[in-house]
Amino acid sequence: MPTLLKNTTSPFARIAHAALIEAAVPDLAVRIVDQWNDDPVLLAANSAGRVPCLVLEDRTAIAECLLIARHAGLAGAAPPFPRDEDPHILALAGLALGICDAAVQTLVGRRIVSGNFTDTAFDAGGIGIRRRRAMVDGLAQLDARIAETPGERLDLATLGAVTALDYVGLRFPDAGWIPSTPRLERLCAVTAERPALRDTKPFL
Repeated sequence: MPTLLKNTTSPFARIAHAALIEAAVPDLAVRIVDQWNDDPVLLAANSAGRVPCLVLEDRTAIAECLLIARHAGLAGAAPPFPRDEDPHILALAGLALGICDAAVQTLVGRRIVSGNFTDTAFDAGGIGIRRRRAMVDGLAQLDARIAETPGERLDLATLGAVTALDYVGLRFPDAGWIPSTPRLERLCAVTAERPALRDTKPFL
C-alpha cells in the first residue's frame, strides 16, 4: 500500500495528504515521522529529510506536495480533476504555498537563531521582516481572489488556501499583524467537515 510520511504540523504535508484523500487514492497508509531529528524511516525514503514523502508499493518515493498531488490525480479512484490544471487555480495554489513557505521559513529562522520556535528575535531582522510581509501580503491577495464557495471536489487552490490560513493561525496565534481575511475564513468554515481538510487539520 502507498504510505505517506508526514508530521502533524507541516502545511506541505497537509496539502499532499488532502490531495490524496480528495483523489480517493486507495489503501493509503499514513506514518508520522520526525523530520527535525533525522528520522531513519524518512531518510531512507528521502535523503533531504523533508516531509511530505509518498512511498509507493514498489518503494518509489515521491517528495514535495505538488508532485504528490499530481500523482494523486493520476492514481486515485476518483477521475482526474481538470480544475487542477487551470492556470488560475495553479496561480492561487502557488500564492498559498508562498504563504506557507514564508511561515515555515520564519520558524526555521527562529530555530536557527535561538533554538526556540517561540523566540521572535529572528522576526525583527531583514529576512524575518520580508517573511512576515510575504505572509501578510499573500493572505490579503488570497482573500481577495479565492472563491468562497467550493465545488463538489476541492481543487488545489482551495486546499492550499485553507491550509495557509490554518497554518499561520496555528503557528502565530494572536499575532496582531495577521490581516483580516473574511472570505478565507468563510471558505474554511464551509469546508471544515470535508474529509480532506477535517482529517488533516494540523496540531502541535
